[in-house]
Amino acid sequence: MALTSVPFMIFALITGIIYFALPKKQYRWVVLLIASGFFYVYNSFRYSAFILITMITVYLAARRMADISAETKAEVRSHKEDWSKEQRKACKDASAKRRRRLLAATLLLNFGILFMLKYFNFLSGSIASLLGGSPDDAPQIHLLLPLGISFYTFIATGYLIDVYRDTVEPEKNFFRFALFVSFFPQIIQGPISQFGKLQHQLIEPHDPEWDNFKKGIMNISWGVFKKIVIADRVWIAIKAYNSNGGIHGGFIEGEEFAGYGGTAVLFIVLLYALQLYADFSGGIDISRGICQVLGIQLEANFRQPYFSRSISEYWRRWHITLGAWMKNYVFYPIAMSDLSKRISSGIAKSDFGATPAGKHLSKVFTTAMASFIVFMLIGIWHGANSRYIGFGLWNGIIIMLSAMLGPVYDSTRTALHINENAAWWKLFQMLRTFIIVLVGYVFDIAENFTNALQMLKLTLTDQSLSAFRDQVSTLGLTKQEYAAVAFCTLVLLYFSIRLEKLSLDTPADLLERRPGLVQWAALFLLLLCILIVGVYGPMSDPADFIYMQF
Repeated sequence: MALTSVPFMIFALITGIIYFALPKKQYRWVVLLIASGFFYVYNSFRYSAFILITMITVYLAARRMADISAETKAEVRSHKEDWSKEQRKACKDASAKRRRRLLAATLLLNFGILFMLKYFNFLSGSIASLLGGSPDDAPQIHLLLPLGISFYTFIATGYLIDVYRDTVEPEKNFFRFALFVSFFPQIIQGPISQFGKLQHQLIEPHDPEWDNFKKGIMNISWGVFKKIVIADRVWIAIKAYNSNGGIHGGFIEGEEFAGYGGTAVLFIVLLYALQLYADFSGGIDISRGICQVLGIQLEANFRQPYFSRSISEYWRRWHITLGAWMKNYVFYPIAMSDLSKRISSGIAKSDFGATPAGKHLSKVFTTAMASFIVFMLIGIWHGANSRYIGFGLWNGIIIMLSAMLGPVYDSTRTALHINENAAWWKLFQMLRTFIIVLVGYVFDIAENFTNALQMLKLTLTDQSLSAFRDQVSTLGLTKQEYAAVAFCTLVLLYFSIRLEKLSLDTPADLLERRPGLVQWAALFLLLLCILIVGVYGPMSDPADFIYMQF
């Protein structure tokens, strides 16, 4: 039941009607729980046990942490008169140690499940190869990934860490906690919500509001437009590229095909950049639109990322909630750890630390290394393939070097008398960042790390427009379809520029400033475009949302 399918739209509509029609408002959250449970079981019945394990273990661990803290406070109070300061400290330290052990065990269990399901086959085959055997003979786990396993694992474990840090109160009602973890609009591909920002919205009853309905429908339509008009159309060409053997070639309609050249590879990478953004952000728009109709505000996950002027800024604009999760639960613990402080202090106290370069390095080294580790983890999170290791390495190295070489960039810009606010310089930074992003996308498209390097080499050494003209016709799209994609991309670009300029979140916010007639005319044209140009129907082969596989 894909987010753009008719059955899902009917399911969401029925859920909304029952939600608002329920006379006892305090139980409306139960409607969302039942809907979320039905949606998950319908789409991933065989693997429902995994999300139940996460719900139960995280819920019990959080409750036990709270009990340990309450027991410790009560014990310290009861011995207020007869315990020394050292005894009170020893009691609190013992309590903290028990909580840490419980946290570590629960995280190990849940991330262990995620790791085994996603990476066991890859590691098993790799080990067999290293030992001189065949990967096919290695033990394998023949399971599909449970629906949304990465997203619900991150959502649940983020909540548990917040409870451990005492930044949120643990949820006492298991079923309310289950709703937070399994909430159906975000289970497929996020956003990765924080307990403190979402839970109260799920539990509080909401009344139907015309403004929420109007904005929600516009955002849903915008998401469907991006997904089935742009992303699914572009996917036809990317699928054809892979089916035809990529750069190595194969056979097309019985005739031998030598493989795509560098210009075609560059074209496919650009198409992939368009597809990935339209696919992922389109799905988020649909999820947020459904929630907006219900009166629930999901966190923003995109903010015109291709307008970024640095790779760091790009990652602050792309998949914002994943970046926030990594920053809160991975980056800060590493950057602020005792080991990181010792490394920084060691650099500062060395002879090199007395130089300007050494002083700068002592300040940024630990944060740069923490960023590198974060992006390696993001690469690994994307999947069990050497190409994702390359993706993480590329982004991690670029961000690490950017932090370390900051003074070099600044001095070079000053020496060249470059005005940071000049339009041409901003445009140059955007293009430079986009090229860096495109290199990372090559690893997404490639079969493996080696294939990615071969593709990159071709884009640098084999540019030929004449060869491209012959090869583009094998990518499964007609001239009319390319023209339709180009036109719709310009529409997407126009709205993106307007949103960026006005610092707005969605086209619904932009259209809100226009008269009602203009708003409904825009919605009508959008729906008309979906009906005419969209990829749908019994003869179509629409792509699953890309981030479902992660």
